[in-house]
Amino acid sequence: MINGIDTGNSSSAFYAGVQGYNQGAEQVRQATVDLSSANNSSREKPININQSAVELISGNLLAEASAKVIKTADGMLGTIIDTFA
Repeated sequence: MINGIDTGNSSSAFYAGVQGYNQGAEQVRQATVDLSSANNSSREKPININQSAVELISGNLLAEASAKVIKTADGMLGTIIDTFA
């Protein structure tokens, strides 16, 4: 708390954004691996190309949305610092 203002929310939002971005990046990575090995006949389990494509797009959207959360939390923190500096 700074001068009676709870700054924990901007910190929580920042960390939630970072966590979401990391999850989105991992989802994109996994979908990319699945798609790139879809024609590999030595795989034990066949790849559903449609599902992997959806996972790729949703991971990308998750990463983009999380980046916006990070940017907003950064702006909030900047405003708090400017207000009390």
